[in-house]
Parts: sequence; C-alpha cells; structure tokens
Amino acid sequence: MKPIVCALLLCLFGGVVHAGDDGPQRNLVSLAVSASEEVASDLLVVRMMVLHEAAKQATTADRVNDDMAWALATARAVAGIKAQTLDYRTTPVYEDRQIRAWRTQQSLRLESADTTALTALLGTLQERLAIESIGYEISPALREAIEQRLIDSAIAAFRGRASQVARAFGRADYGIVNVNVGTSGYRPPPPVAYAGRALAMKAEVADPSIAGGEQTVTVDVNGTIELGGD
Repeated sequence: MKPIVCALLLCLFGGVVHAGDDGPQRNLVSLAVSASEEVASDLLVVRMMVLHEAAKQATTADRVNDDMAWALATARAVAGIKAQTLDYRTTPVYEDRQIRAWRTQQSLRLESADTTALTALLGTLQERLAIESIGYEISPALREAIEQRLIDSAIAAFRGRASQVARAFGRADYGIVNVNVGTSGYRPPPPVAYAGRALAMKAEVADPSIAGGEQTVTVDVNGTIELGGD
C-alpha cells in the first residue's frame, strides 16, 4: 500500500537566534511531517490459562504443572508456533476468614504467523486450558521493513516541504539545523477477552473464529531549517 504523507506543523521564527558556536542564525522554520501506512496484521497472539483449586496446595500445583507440561509439549510439536509460560501463582481461598482451599493458575502465551495451525492447536489445548484472550499484532520483522520504507518517504517529504517553504519566502535554498526521526501511531490493538475461566473445561470445544485486521504504522520527521539565499 502506498504510504500516506502528512505535514503536521509549520512555524516561522523571525529575528535572530543564537545557536552556540555556530553564530547567529536567522529565519528559522520548524517543520514536521509524517508518513503512514495501513499494514495487515500478520501475527496471531493467544493467551491461555490453566487453573485448579483443591484443599491442599500441593495438589493444585501438581495439577497445574501437569496440564502446563502437556500444553507446552503439544504446542512445541507444531512447527511455527512460539510458546511461553507466564504468571504462575498460588492464592488461598477464604471462607469465614479461614483458608478453605488453594487455587493455583498459570498462563501460556502462544504466537504464530500461521493462523490455521494455531487455531487448530487451540481446539486441542482447550481440552485442559481455557482461552483468556486472542489478538492480532504486526510481527517485529514486518514492522521493521515497513518503518524502513516509511523513513525514506518521510524524509523525502520533509525535504520537499522545506524546499516549498523556502520558495514561498523567496529564498533560493535552505540549510538543515536539526532533524529528528521517530515512529509513532502503532499500538497493538487490545486482545479480545474470553470468559472461559471455568475450573472444569469441556473436552470438546469448537475452534474459535479469528479474523485479523489492519494497523497503522507511522514514521515522524521533525526539525528546523534555516532559510538562505537572501
């Protein structure tokens, strides 16, 4: 998709400005432009959870450890899926200010660019784990490639806008005083939360319906130029 370039800010500073050892500078103009592109999300991220409750703390820990070991082995047997365990914790369950039971839970984060494979895996893992959330992100490799392309577009737009401003003020050229290049606008969308937190999970669960979307990647270029050619 062709990048979208926007000019965000144009300010003129008249008079004389002192800039350290470079001596006085005149006719400084601040510019800011951005280049953005809509990018199809390519990385499916799923968070699952296993939770058990029992009268003895050791019993809950054993059950969670067994379920998570099974889930990890199952996930790692599928090519192209990254699995990572998260948030292991055990908490007491109170009744009338007395500990009635213990609850242990742990989360599993799965990610893959292969939506079909990961979706099928979820159907298997739901035999013993529950889905906490599902979301799409832009993979680091794709985001880096898009940003590299947008940097060129944004810098070209900055130079073009600087030339336009210089001509509009009747100046033959300009010099760059300072320039900053950065990224903004990309935040992974919030994952879709699931209510499947029951202590007992069904052995047969249909695969979830998952659809990705597009996200905006933006590169910002801002800086100051000095108009020349009096």
